[in-house]
Amino acid sequence: VPQGGPLPERPPCRPINVTVALEKDECPQCRAVTTTACGGYCRTRAPVYRSPLAPPPQSACTYRGVRYERWRLWGCPPSVDSSVAVPVALGCRCSRCPMAATDCTVQGLGPSFCGADGGFGPH
Repeated sequence: VPQGGPLPERPPCRPINVTVALEKDECPQCRAVTTTACGGYCRTRAPVYRSPLAPPPQSACTYRGVRYERWRLWGCPPSVDSSVAVPVALGCRCSRCPMAATDCTVQGLGPSFCGADGGFGPH
């Protein structure tokens, strides 16, 4: 136990509700939708001796199962498919970060970032 007392409780890896911004380059506005993603903390270990050959495996809170919901964007030209598939977490687990399907960066733009010139459309 650190000198300052016990560490504060951290929420475990679990499904959480998040609002994400959907956008396409061809469409003038973003759409904010609520979905279920994985969030929370996973137990990690830091070895006393760090090997120069390989970093220690670290766990990340990732999807155990996923389904997709389709949402439509507003104001897209008729020639553009206005639908966007959004992942919905069915369950979560602590495991190695699947780099091919997950943003494992230290800090991204955040799920509510909107880069469209028209900002957010109607709810």
